[in-house]
Amino acid sequence: MFPRITGGAKTSQPLLWSSITEKPDEIEARKTLACKIAKDSFHQTPHITYPRSPSFWRTSTPAPHFIQPRIVEQPDSASLNPQCVYRKKLEKEKSKAQKKKSDFSLSKFVRVAKYTQKETYLWDEKLKSERLKVLIKNLTSSVESEQLYAAQALGHLGVADEDVVSALYKTFQECESLPLRYEIARSLALLGCLEEPSVMKILIRHLKEVSLNRRDDVLSALKVSLHAWSMLPTHERRCIGAQSSLTRNFQRLVKLQEPMHNVAFNAAICLGYLEESNPTAQMTMLHCLNQKDWKKKMEALVMLIHQMVIVNAAILQHVLEQLRCSPIYQHRVDSAKLLAAVGLETIQQEHLEDTVFNILLEKLSEEPLLVVRQSVALTVEELKMKKRVWDIVEKQLKEEDEESRRKAVIALGVLGFRRKNLFFTLLEMLDLDISKEVRIQVIRTFATLGMNNIHVRKSLKHKAQTDRTLARECTKALKILDKVPVLQKDLMLQPFWLH
Repeated sequence: MFPRITGGAKTSQPLLWSSITEKPDEIEARKTLACKIAKDSFHQTPHITYPRSPSFWRTSTPAPHFIQPRIVEQPDSASLNPQCVYRKKLEKEKSKAQKKKSDFSLSKFVRVAKYTQKETYLWDEKLKSERLKVLIKNLTSSVESEQLYAAQALGHLGVADEDVVSALYKTFQECESLPLRYEIARSLALLGCLEEPSVMKILIRHLKEVSLNRRDDVLSALKVSLHAWSMLPTHERRCIGAQSSLTRNFQRLVKLQEPMHNVAFNAAICLGYLEESNPTAQMTMLHCLNQKDWKKKMEALVMLIHQMVIVNAAILQHVLEQLRCSPIYQHRVDSAKLLAAVGLETIQQEHLEDTVFNILLEKLSEEPLLVVRQSVALTVEELKMKKRVWDIVEKQLKEEDEESRRKAVIALGVLGFRRKNLFFTLLEMLDLDISKEVRIQVIRTFATLGMNNIHVRKSLKHKAQTDRTLARECTKALKILDKVPVLQKDLMLQPFWLH
């Protein structure tokens, strides 16, 4: 029997019980075959690597067309053109260098604070013209209810086309129904047709009725039409039919009820549009300033400042009260606009410059709604107080008090940046500030200003993978920055200068 070649390696001992389980003939045949077959040497033994490949445990063979997914998708080598990778790499580096240069242009760091208006639904002109044709046709219908509806709808649509006005005039002259004549007269007034005496007499007749609902209905239409009439230049205003009779009825209605009654108040508003210096209208407006109705107080302030041009310290105090305390956000926006309309000179003459400045500075950071803060920022700029506000806000950024830093960041969200280093200061605060609230406000400021900058995006993407609160705010900010169109973003940017 030949000795077994092991090459110096230890081999496992044969099992002692093999002779029991195998027959003698099988044992002899196996030994003879082992002698004939050459054994692999140690270097010829297949090498096994660990950990084992996943295919080691695979029980089924995958389809030949199936491609295993990769973490990094690599293109097929046959589809690559020679030097394509290097060319793309050079172009990428070149574009990065250009982005770095453009990113540091200061005009891209700041957006002008603007009053964001809601998008209005634009009605299709074709549908609108078809609608008008149907309503004009219904004016000549034999059913009075259809005529009444058509007359009301034409007034509310507000399209003062020649076809619409002529159709209303024609029906007004031909019809004998008093309700229809009233609805047509009201629609003509809403469309600005106030010069016809017969139309105005119908409205004046209904002003004399005892029904308060009918008086309110007439006054609401006249308030809209007279406001539009008063906004026109003096040389473009047409004479109002039966103006003297209309003025007398307005004065009668003001004296008939309490000043805060809806009928008396609306009559005083209409009277103010007709005659700016009417003492009855002025007294009613001044009386409403001391009442608790925020809506009427706002209308009275607009009438006194814009229409009657009456401005004094008491009126300015009421404007500031509306800005600070009114529960209706639109009133706060309008109050800021009224301050801008009054102007810095008038405010200085009334010795209220410091008071106005302190309230505007407070509203820049403490106002909860962005639209109001933007309106206040525009007022600060109109009153030439922006540089003074910037000086205070930039100092607050360096204070140790967390509340002061947070307010400063909120104010910068509508004021914009005066210097380039402020941008990098906020980037630094986003990474290093100890207060989470301050960092959240920094993220919101970047989103509000539309700063679609490579440094900002990199920092926001990095923070989006960390803390939960910061990650949520960063995700929202990135979505806002992605939605800002390029053209709109260019319109929102404002240049600023190094000092």
